Amino acid sequence: MTHKGTVTLETDRLVLRRFTLDDAGTMYENWASEDAVTEYLTWPTHASVDVTRAVLADWVSRYDNADFYQWAIELKDLGQVIGSVSVTAQKPAVSACELGWCIGSRWWGRGIMPEAGRAVLRYLFDEVGFDRIAAAHAAGNPKSGRVMQKLGMRCEGTFRRAGRCNKGVIDEVWYAILKDEFPSEEREPFRPMRRARQQLSPAETEALLISGTTGVLSVNGDSGYPYAVPVNYVYKDGRIYFHGARAGHKFDAMARDSRVCFCVTGRDEPCPEKLTDLYQSAVVFGRARLLEGDEQTAAAAALGLRFLPDPARVEAEVAGSEARLACFELIPEHVTGKEAIELTKRREQHGSD
Repeated sequence: MTHKGTVTLETDRLVLRRFTLDDAGTMYENWASEDAVTEYLTWPTHASVDVTRAVLADWVSRYDNADFYQWAIELKDLGQVIGSVSVTAQKPAVSACELGWCIGSRWWGRGIMPEAGRAVLRYLFDEVGFDRIAAAHAAGNPKSGRVMQKLGMRCEGTFRRAGRCNKGVIDEVWYAILKDEFPSEEREPFRPMRRARQQLSPAETEALLISGTTGVLSVNGDSGYPYAVPVNYVYKDGRIYFHGARAGHKFDAMARDSRVCFCVTGRDEPCPEKLTDLYQSAVVFGRARLLEGDEQTAAAAALGLRFLPDPARVEAEVAGSEARLACFELIPEHVTGKEAIELTKRREQHGSD
């Protein structure tokens, strides 16, 4: 590895830079004084801006160390720091490190943390030379886990009562990503469709997903073999929801690796004169997330209503099976739709008439 310290990184919306003492006021106001931010962190909410200033003084004094990595996340449009991301631990013998981050609650759910995290991962892998980067979250804080999933990290397991935060002793859920699993700037993670002429528009692809009720889910199964299984699903608000048992091949595979592929076939008519059939299909690459609590109940209800438009009966069925039910949300990262070449030719012919 070649340590290079906290250098300035830039993304479309963000500047990741070193903190200065002048950031004390905005750091305190934007996140360090928020109980909602520190709830699952190991440091307490700052009682005053003086506490923030003392923390920054320590960080600023350590920037001369080439192996110190602590970035301020500055939102370009605002011109203020709104959070931080840092290397919290290192294991030089195996070229590994651990990341930690936090961001003000006003900016939650806007994709800012994954955007910052990708820039930091790329720098630590490509410039510094780390081979493995890990992160952990409290089991009661799945939102942090979603950031790790969006960064391409794999869930590697839960360490029971292995950590402590402001909530007390907690189970730690660990994620990690290896250098060869992270896409470089030169290599996109998903291939473009080879037969672009047959590609459906985004609206047509979404319509196909909305109309379908059954698809084939492919996961990274046992012993390195892919495992594909048909599942009932519902498409809602840009997400795919499906269910299963809380044990078995499918459940275990997604617990190990959240990356999945989902395929739906729509129109499928034999075309004997061309020795083919007239089909439309959609393929979704993304990450599956196990739902809990109210999110699971809502997903189960949406699935039930897809097949039985009787809210009272669906509610009763969901209540009776919730303890053994596992509902998943598939968060799409890449979606394509395709149709048979004969359908494309017909479309083109009608368009020229």
